[in-house]
Amino acid sequence: MSLLVFHEARVFDGEQMLAGPRSVVVRDGRIERVVEPGELPEGLLAEARASGSLIQQPGATLLPGLIDLHLHLIWDGSDDPVRSLALETSEQTLLKGVGFAATTLRAGITTVRDLGSVHDQAIRLAEAVERGWIPGPRIIASGRSIVMTGGHDPFWGLAVDGPAEALKAVRTQLFAGARVIKVSATGGVYGRPSGESVDDVELLPDELRAIVEQAHRRGVKVSAHAIGQQGIQNSIDAGIDTIEHGHFLTPEQARAMAERGMALIPTLYVYQCLAESPNIPAYARAKAREVIDRHQQAFTDARAADVLIGAGSDAGSPETPHPALIEEIEALVNGGLTRAEALRAATADAARILDLGDEIGHVRPGYRADLVLVDGDPTSDLTALRRVRRVAQGGILRA
Repeated sequence: MSLLVFHEARVFDGEQMLAGPRSVVVRDGRIERVVEPGELPEGLLAEARASGSLIQQPGATLLPGLIDLHLHLIWDGSDDPVRSLALETSEQTLLKGVGFAATTLRAGITTVRDLGSVHDQAIRLAEAVERGWIPGPRIIASGRSIVMTGGHDPFWGLAVDGPAEALKAVRTQLFAGARVIKVSATGGVYGRPSGESVDDVELLPDELRAIVEQAHRRGVKVSAHAIGQQGIQNSIDAGIDTIEHGHFLTPEQARAMAERGMALIPTLYVYQCLAESPNIPAYARAKAREVIDRHQQAFTDARAADVLIGAGSDAGSPETPHPALIEEIEALVNGGLTRAEALRAATADAARILDLGDEIGHVRPGYRADLVLVDGDPTSDLTALRRVRRVAQGGILRA
């Protein structure tokens, strides 16, 4: 049986920092016990020492493996990733995604949700990680997103018009291996230099309802890119599970989301990059500047309504290279969350949003041993998250 012991470390258990140091015993990929160091049997310590599986690093903090709920592993985070795609072969794009997956895992991010990829390449990456062919986080991938003809993100969109085509698109993506369905309910800031605005209503209510009904019948959640107010409302009415971005979310809509158990993935950091960077395409910078203040207000309203908030970096987007989750956690704190709340948004709350709350996201007995050990205390200094000492995935040390 495989054994791994983190001895005398601080522990953030996914919800709070535990008092005093703890020893965490991992056996066969699962957390077996979380105890005070003096409660650890000497024989177990001796076994861990003899096998080289004892990790004792004073001053470090053990956390659940971090979870990024919104990224794009086939985008490169350059100033114009769409242009990069146009200059690459499909094979080159996929190989870059392999590298980004490995980089993401080394940063302590052990689970991600990939919400859009050309040719369903993120689904193929997910399969490669699961089969042990490449190192990377657990990838919950949508592959192509479902969009209206001429809609947001056409470069990886599966275009539909009408409920029947929307239904077929869901079935197509599920057959391709998608574990989440991504839709574009509104226009966006980046991706197309003309032809869309952020408050455009794209997929219509009957199309969204057809998508959600079919996905939920198959036990798969639906995520909506939704910036404009009416597109957000259409998504709420259709029963979408997570709203991505949500710039024009109203207080009334926030309360409706909270009542229905919907989650918001605000992706604050990427829009700050879009609004501030002189390097990105001018059309995207101008659109981002128009909505950035409204984004903060929406986030404030969501928090006031007690909407479940998850951390998603949109890594791979312009000027947002992999990984970018730490920057998003910092943006959540700057937006009003406490450090502990922001850490929960990337651990326990993120796992809950994925319906994996009894499997990952906590440092507790019985949970999968996806863990990251960092130098320092991230509940008092978030820069500790950049000082990764060890990463365990299913109880196996990966970094």
